[in-house]
Order: sequence, then C-alpha cells, then structure tokens
Amino acid sequence: MKKNNLYIGWDIGGAHTKFTISFQKNDRYLCKIILNELWRPKKSLSLIINKVHEKYHDKFNIINAITMSGEMSDIFKDRKEGVNQILSSFKSKNVTSYIYNIDEGLIPIDSKFKHLSVASANWHIIAKYLSNYHKNIVAIDIGSTTTDIILIKNFKCINKRKDDFSGLRSLELLYTGVLRTPIYSVVQNLSIDKKTYNVIPEDFATMSDIYRILSIIPAKFNYSTTADAKHKTIKDSFIRLARIFGFDYSHLNKSLLLRLAKKIHTVHLDKISCTIKSHIIKNFDSKNNFKIVGMGVGQELVKSIANKNKWDYSSLNNFININYDKNITNPSDLAPSYLLSRLLKDYHE
Repeated sequence: MKKNNLYIGWDIGGAHTKFTISFQKNDRYLCKIILNELWRPKKSLSLIINKVHEKYHDKFNIINAITMSGEMSDIFKDRKEGVNQILSSFKSKNVTSYIYNIDEGLIPIDSKFKHLSVASANWHIIAKYLSNYHKNIVAIDIGSTTTDIILIKNFKCINKRKDDFSGLRSLELLYTGVLRTPIYSVVQNLSIDKKTYNVIPEDFATMSDIYRILSIIPAKFNYSTTADAKHKTIKDSFIRLARIFGFDYSHLNKSLLLRLAKKIHTVHLDKISCTIKSHIIKNFDSKNNFKIVGMGVGQELVKSIANKNKWDYSSLNNFININYDKNITNPSDLAPSYLLSRLLKDYHE
C-alpha cells in the first residue's frame, strides 16, 4: 500500500527547534516548539529529529524542508560550520530532505549551495509566501529574541537584507524580542516621581518577565527559559524584575515594579515602532496602500503599534485563513516553520 506524504518544515534556532507537520490531501497540521539550546552539550538536535521520524515513518513517506538561524551559535567555529553541522543531522536519515535557499527556494539537501544563502534564511520564507497574497505588505515577526521586518512592494520582496550583518545594518533585523531579550538591552534607566532607577546590566531578568507581569504573554505561551531557570509565575517575574534595579521584591514595592514594567514596555514598543515607521515612510506612499501583518509570540505588540498608527492590520492567522486550536501552539508563533511546510506541500502536490 502506497504511503501518503508527510511534510515537515523545520526551523532550527540556537535556543529553540520548531517544526510543523502538514498532511497530504487535507488541511491538518501540527506545530511544535521545543526548547533545545544548541550550545549546551547534552542537547541533541538529532534526537529530536529521530523521535519525530520514528513516530511517523511506518505510516507516512516523510519529506523534510529545513531552514535555520542556529548556525550562528557560538558552539560552531563559524556560520559555514554551523550550517553544515545542522544539515548533517538530517543527511543521515533515510528520508527526502530539502534546504530553503534565499536564491533558489527549495533545493535538495545534497545540492551545492553558498552557505550564506542558507544561513538565517528563515525570514525570507515569510516574504516568499506572502508576496502572493497582497500587493504591499509590511510583515512583522516578533519572536523570543529578534524582530524581523519583511517588506513587500508590488508583490516583490524589497528587503536589502541578505544575511544577519546586512539585516542589522538596514534595520530590517532587530535583535530584540519578547522572551529572551535582557531588559538592559532595551533600557538603561528610568525615572518615576523624580527618582532614577538604574538597570543593572546583568541577566537577572528578561522581557518575558515584563510581558508576563503585564499579562500580554501568558506563561503557557512562553516557551523560553527564565533568566534564573526558576518558575514562570507573576511573583517570580516580580522577584527577577526587582533584582535588576538592585532591591528585593516585597508586597510593598509591587505597585512600583508594575509602574516600572509599564515604562519598560513603552520604551520597547516605541523603539520597534520607530523602526517600522521609518521603513514605511521610505518605501510606501501613504498609510492606506499597505497592510501590516503580525506574527510571532510578540504579535500583540505589532497589533498595538498598528492600531496606534491607524494602519491596516491583520494577524498572519487571519491573513491566510489559518484555523487553529487556541489551546495548542499557534502557527503564527513559528511562522517560518509553518509556511515552509506549506511551501513544501505545494511543491509536491
């Protein structure tokens, strides 16, 4: 009996491995985000891949497509070694696998390629997929660590970004996110009631604590570790937040910490918003001829920015009509992986 195909879009990050399974001949899919910090010696990407393959290989013909950003992890000598090491985890499998290449799209895993066209190419999958949906789009993917700004004009991606270096230079890649980003990278001091609160430049707390305290990102959707590897309760977040200001949390200073959290959120939002505005002013004629599409675990920030500026906004889920169970992983939270699985399915069917 001939097996149906099973399409898996893999997005291998430095801290998280994300995959989306799409099934042949129907609209079923399964999304998963696994904490897998590549720099830790006991973490094994191969074990995760094997576990997924073993679960499905008896009933399905497995076809992989791989993208990544984990090649920049400092466990590797350089990005080229990182790309090759990550891909080696797939090459040994007795399945069909493709790589996403910025220049060529999906190519067989054994093809010759320039490693920089594969390294950190996951953002380009969003551009590739969405450019067929609307003439002008500003897609914003706010994840755990980074913010990707994808620009589509006249159905074409106009980003100057070719790699992380050019992305940072063009401000199309911002190294700020809503989970793993340390607070001191967002703000160094704050003032409340004419009193200055200096932020200690240590990894005592992260932006996940801010967004947990403000109930913007619930703990069950926070897939990253905390700064102190302790619990993801609001109280624990208050404890970590107090630590970066040099004092201990108590019930008496809870209201102060809440005010500080709100100020940090405002600064973070304004920094991201300012960059988005600059791209819009530079590339689009008016605020009415483009659509903002938000995605990622921080998509609520994108929605807030769009609403404040009265820009036409849609979440990725609504934009391409994704139906999903709100109690499980949101496809938008791993947009490159999800869209890669759809590209792979379209490629084969």
